[in-house]
Amino acid sequence: MGVDYWAPGMRYLVEVSPGRLEEVQRALRALGIRAVKKVLNYISVEMPEAMVARVEALPGVVRVVPERTYRVAAVIPVEKKLQMFLRFGGPVNPMALTWAAGFRKDRWPTSQSRKVLGADEADRMGVDGRGVKVAVIDTGFDLLGCPQKPVIDYVYSTIEAQPVGHDGNGHGTHCLTTIAGGRFPTPWGWLEGVAKGVRVAAIKCLGFGIGTGATSDVMEAIVAAYNWGAKVVSMSLGTTVAPGERHDPDTCPLCSLVKALSERGVLFIVAAGNDGEGYASCPGVSEGAITVAALDKNLRVADFSSRNHPDYEERQKPDVAAPGVDIGSATCGLIDVMEWVDGPKLGFISGTSMATPHVAGLVALWVEYLRRQGVPDSEINVALIRDIIRRYGRGWDSVYGYGVPKFSWVVQYYEEVLR
Repeated sequence: MGVDYWAPGMRYLVEVSPGRLEEVQRALRALGIRAVKKVLNYISVEMPEAMVARVEALPGVVRVVPERTYRVAAVIPVEKKLQMFLRFGGPVNPMALTWAAGFRKDRWPTSQSRKVLGADEADRMGVDGRGVKVAVIDTGFDLLGCPQKPVIDYVYSTIEAQPVGHDGNGHGTHCLTTIAGGRFPTPWGWLEGVAKGVRVAAIKCLGFGIGTGATSDVMEAIVAAYNWGAKVVSMSLGTTVAPGERHDPDTCPLCSLVKALSERGVLFIVAAGNDGEGYASCPGVSEGAITVAALDKNLRVADFSSRNHPDYEERQKPDVAAPGVDIGSATCGLIDVMEWVDGPKLGFISGTSMATPHVAGLVALWVEYLRRQGVPDSEINVALIRDIIRRYGRGWDSVYGYGVPKFSWVVQYYEEVLR
C-alpha cells in the first residue's frame, strides 16, 4: 500500500514566506480558492490540481504540497473473532458464550502488559507520572463516560467538521487509557494505565468514524499540544511509506514540525506503522520521534509492525518495541461496536498504536523520576531519552530497535550518568 493523499478537494498545504501570510491569503481569495485553516506558516486550501502552478507562482509562496491522509495505526481482528464465535455455534451454544466471555489465552490487559516495561517497579517507588503533561493526538476521548475514568485536563478538535473532541472511533480512548486509565476489573484481569498520575490532553485530529485526518489536522493538533504545555506527545497514527518510496523528513511539513518541537524539549512517541516488512511510516521516520514497534505476549515483534524500510534503516528505526498485540483497555464508538464480544466499552486490539502509548506512559514516568532528582526540564529532551535507550537497550536491530525499555533504566542512568 503506497501513500495516498487527502481528498475531497483536493487539499494542499501552501507554505508561505515569513511575514507574508495576509498577502498570500488575499491572493488566494482573489483566485477563488478556499482556505481551510492556517497552521504556522502554512495555509491549508482546497483547490483543483490545475490551480497548483498558479498558486506556486504567487509572491510569498514557497511551495505547494498535497496533504497526506493520516490514519489510526491499529489492527482490529473483528472478522477472526466473529468467525470463531460462529464456529462455536454463536449465541445458541454455551461454548460460544464462554469464549465470548474471554476465557482465552491471547488477551493481554494493560495491568499485565505495563509490567513488561517495569511500571510495577515505578509503583513501588511512588512514581506514577504525576505532574507530567501528556497529549494524546488521536481520535479524541469518550466524553460520555469512560470506565477507567482518567483525569482529562484538556479536550480539543482540529477536525473542522467535528469541532467537539468526542471519540466516535474508540482508538483515541484506548490509547489514552493505556497511558492514564485507572484500575478497572474485567473477566481477563484488571485494566490499568502505565502512568495513572499524568495530566492528559485528548486532541482529536483523526475523525469521520474511521479515524482519518489530513496533514494540517495533525500539525494543528501538535501546535495545540505544544501551546497547552505538553512534555510528552503520544501519536498512534501515520501515513504509509511504501517499499519503493523514499520519504524526506526534512521537506515533510509534519516530520519537520516534530523535529523542530523535539528540539524545544517535547518528547514525541510515535507508532512505527502496521504495514509489515519493507514499510515505514510518517511521522515515525522523523528524527525527532521515538518510534515504537509492537510485541506479542511472547515478546516477539508482530508481523504487522513496519520495519526494514531504507528510511528506517538509515535513521535506526524503530527505536524501541513494546506490547501491542491483543491489548485490553477501555474504548468506545466504532471499535466498541466491532469488538462487542469484549464487553461494553472494552476492546482487545492490536497495532503499533497500542505499543506507542505504553512507551509514552513509560517516558512520562521517566520524566517524573528525573524531575524528582532535580534534573532541569530543559535537560530532559529527546537526546537524553535516546541516550538512556541506547545505553541500556540491546544492540539495535531493524526489527526490535533497542528492545523493550524499562523503568529501571532511568534510575540506573541517573545513578551512573547524571548524579
